Amino acid sequence: MSQDTGLIKRGLFLLALLSALATVLLVILFQRTASTLPASTPRPELLAASLVRSGTAFPDAIAWPQIYQIGEAFPSPAGWNVRYNAAGTLARRGSSQVPWEILLEMLDEDRQMHNFRVQLQDGKRVPDEGAARLTMVYALQAIAEWHKKQSGPRAVSPALARVYAAVDQLAANPVMEIKTQVANTRQVFFR
Repeated sequence: MSQDTGLIKRGLFLLALLSALATVLLVILFQRTASTLPASTPRPELLAASLVRSGTAFPDAIAWPQIYQIGEAFPSPAGWNVRYNAAGTLARRGSSQVPWEILLEMLDEDRQMHNFRVQLQDGKRVPDEGAARLTMVYALQAIAEWHKKQSGPRAVSPALARVYAAVDQLAANPVMEIKTQVANTRQVFFR
């Protein structure tokens, strides 16, 4: 009989211990973490308010050069990753309808640093340099593939000339991977 009571006591102790462990586990799993707001989010309405000069009529009341600078500080419009993929695919296939403006945007390192952002644990948003530079390399490879698919040298359109100028500017980039891809891309240019 005394053995049975010892067994019952141990069983109840183990049941209480498992219940406490399960409770702690459930509290940990379902505990809500406090959501943190990003450290700095651009607020266009506040920026726009600072651009209006008082005491002048409409066209002169707005600081137009500053509006352009503010536009450069924001990421590309929504869907930029889809547009980049489509432009790269058209270029790789050698299409005559390549959107050179989008490829120019892909080669713009500052723009890519604004597009590719990651949030750190402290809530700060910083550029994802690896993803931004990978997009630039992808654009350079797509441009090289487009040139290889064309039949013979062609006349350089003004849009393509702007792409050539952007690629030439990237030759001074300190990142070795971009420099190497720029050299490979420049070899197939129509010059």
